[in-house]
Amino acid sequence: GRPSTPTRPRLTRWHSEPTMVPQLPTALIRDAIAQDRLDEASELIGEHARQVQLAITDGRLDASRREAWQELLDQQRLLLTELQRARDESSEALKRMRGQRRGSDAYRRAAGGAG
Repeated sequence: GRPSTPTRPRLTRWHSEPTMVPQLPTALIRDAIAQDRLDEASELIGEHARQVQLAITDGRLDASRREAWQELLDQQRLLLTELQRARDESSEALKRMRGQRRGSDAYRRAAGGAG
């Protein structure tokens, strides 16, 4: 007899399977935001967005999963809002530090000029 060789699954079957909704790495993103690693948080969101785009463009979307996709979109928007808020807070903190430095520099100049 002939040796048996494993067969690969047909591609048509793979394409007929519904697409799984890509999982948003919410905990990793929030952790990066909390630790002021905002670029990392942005990259995580961007990579997830690319995975979602791939799932959309590959034509394997299952319309019955609309609710899951909507929930994912809502979660992504919430994380983007949190990331923007963290960036705004960082920007404001930097402005305060610059203002304090200017005040400190002016004080030193005035103290140095008086002596």
